[in-house]
Amino acid sequence: MAEISKITLPSGNTYDIKDATARQMISGGVSFVIAWDGGVPTVANIPAGIKVVYNGTTYTGTLDADDAQAGAFYLVKSATTPSGETSDIYDEYVPVGTTGSKTWEKIGDTQVDLSDVVTGVSLTKQTDTVIGSDATFTVTQPTITLAEDSSTGVTFVRGGTSKYMAASASGTAVTPTTTNIKATASGASTAWNSKDSVTAVTGYSNPSTDTFVKSVSAETNKNLVTTTVPNVTAAGSASTWNFAMGSGDASETLIISGGNSTAPTLGTAITVATGATSTSGTGDAVVTGVTIGSSASAITGLGTPDTDTVIGADSTFTITQPTIALATGATAGTGVVSVATGISSVTQPTISLSAEDSTATGRAQFIQSVDTSKKLKGTASGAGVAWNNKDQVTVLTDSTDVNVTKGNA
Repeated sequence: MAEISKITLPSGNTYDIKDATARQMISGGVSFVIAWDGGVPTVANIPAGIKVVYNGTTYTGTLDADDAQAGAFYLVKSATTPSGETSDIYDEYVPVGTTGSKTWEKIGDTQVDLSDVVTGVSLTKQTDTVIGSDATFTVTQPTITLAEDSSTGVTFVRGGTSKYMAASASGTAVTPTTTNIKATASGASTAWNSKDSVTAVTGYSNPSTDTFVKSVSAETNKNLVTTTVPNVTAAGSASTWNFAMGSGDASETLIISGGNSTAPTLGTAITVATGATSTSGTGDAVVTGVTIGSSASAITGLGTPDTDTVIGADSTFTITQPTIALATGATAGTGVVSVATGISSVTQPTISLSAEDSTATGRAQFIQSVDTSKKLKGTASGAGVAWNNKDQVTVLTDSTDVNVTKGNA
């Protein structure tokens, strides 16, 4: 692919537009620097912050990422390399970021720790059979049989006769004693606790006024000040710029030649207004002042208001409820209630009982005579449970043993 590395302007000056130094470094390819091979460490050659251990002593690298060789990978012997490994024994680091703030980035290695990876499982099974969750059952309810028995069971009335008992009452009377009660109220009041007195406006007695214009009877005119501006009648000739790539040693040089266009042709100047006005101006007349005709007054201030004091919305009150007094012995009339104060005499009713065959409301049935009694005994038979869907499942018991085999690092 063709590239532009220089530009030659019409002045003859040539300028570089590519970083030749960077291209030269890139053309050299990627290099690898062994920062530590496992011998006595030189911390200035090891990436900053990277720790290595030699003969039981820990060393920390100090080489700043900004000082690293451009395009180079720095190799540090890995502490996790298995014995006998010859093709993958280094951790790789490269500087990343912009100049002045580069940091070290570990590219990685290909070591894999398999010490905790399961490689085999052996199972010694101990099983038993249980009823599975899909099993179903049918429960047959027992048949209950009741029969008379002479020695055991519950005693019950075997037979007899019954009647209905009817009761009637007569002669009941109550004579009350009465009195008249009258209620009177006293002591009710209202207390103004939080006296939120608010001044309210009731009117304005002396408002202030001012005059405003209602009409204009005359006006003052001035003329616009004018000037002239150029009038372009022809645009002139077009630019003659030419762009071409050089040849030979200048094959990557863009050569620019030619020149700008010719100046445009001007015609008769055009007269325009400048925005200013003058009595000696040559432009059209505009209004610059007016004479006031009629006017009127308008209120500009309300003056001092007339006020009065009213109860504010934040006022609070305490209402004392009246004391109600009840007195007996009042004369009958409006607002007087007659109540019973006691019972002077009560005549108890006479109760009569009779045995009847009728089942009318108000009658109660009772046993008039008992024939004999027996004991009642119940027996049950036929109950059972049927296992319909025999879902038998084999499960592991607590004695089952599992052995796990793990790999080596």
